[in-house]
Amino acid sequence: MIKNTQNSIPEIFNRKAIRYNYFKFNKLYLQIANELAERIKETNINFEHALELNSKAFSVGEKIENTKLVKKIYRTAMQLPTESILINFNSDEEFLPLKNNSLDLVYSVLGLNTVNDIPGTFKQIFNSLKSNGLFIAAFWGEGTLSPLAESLAYADEKILGGLYQRIFPFCDIKTLGSLLQRAGFVMPMADQEKIVKGYTNISNLFTDIRSFNENNNLNGRSRAFTPKSIFREAEIYLKKNYSNNKEFFIPYNVIFVTGWKN
Repeated sequence: MIKNTQNSIPEIFNRKAIRYNYFKFNKLYLQIANELAERIKETNINFEHALELNSKAFSVGEKIENTKLVKKIYRTAMQLPTESILINFNSDEEFLPLKNNSLDLVYSVLGLNTVNDIPGTFKQIFNSLKSNGLFIAAFWGEGTLSPLAESLAYADEKILGGLYQRIFPFCDIKTLGSLLQRAGFVMPMADQEKIVKGYTNISNLFTDIRSFNENNNLNGRSRAFTPKSIFREAEIYLKKNYSNNKEFFIPYNVIFVTGWKN
């Protein structure tokens, strides 16, 4: 009998709730994409066929192409983004329709943050790579948006008398490194960079968050309407505890992972 392990995977995220309806130019997103492209460039290896997982902006592929190391890029995402030229085929990142030993490079810029079965996705990526193939990706790391999470918890407790999960959990750098090794990758590496941005109000912060096209698709999120007073109270908290009197500051911790296939 074959054991069905699918049900043992915690369904933290509602994958069907993923939508591509807001993505716009995002300087921070492109900064992270540029860093990933630089890391590919540092390998000084030519990649014949590359796949971008969960594509969000055509400019990311352009940055990879500018390395002059990648001959052909294919792009996939679960839902069709605004840019119709972006996607070669639609696919859930948890169920990739990829042939074994068919790709030289697989990469993703913040495209795997809401995957429930990360070990399974890593294994599928490993299987799809040829010998000497490279997997490289950027994830949101622990501590990202921590002042916002803190301020919303404070506002929820003060106004609603309870706590609600409003920000999805972020990745742990040690866990990602271990999962790469478990999937079969050699020379697995994971490092983190901290980027801090200043905001004058909470509305601009939420605009930035939405521009990454990452909404709260947690299965355990509250479905109740959130009163505006929660956000007003959270903004007061941020300005009191994380401000220089002009802006309050929000950290974005970016984890870069790389792994090779023998």
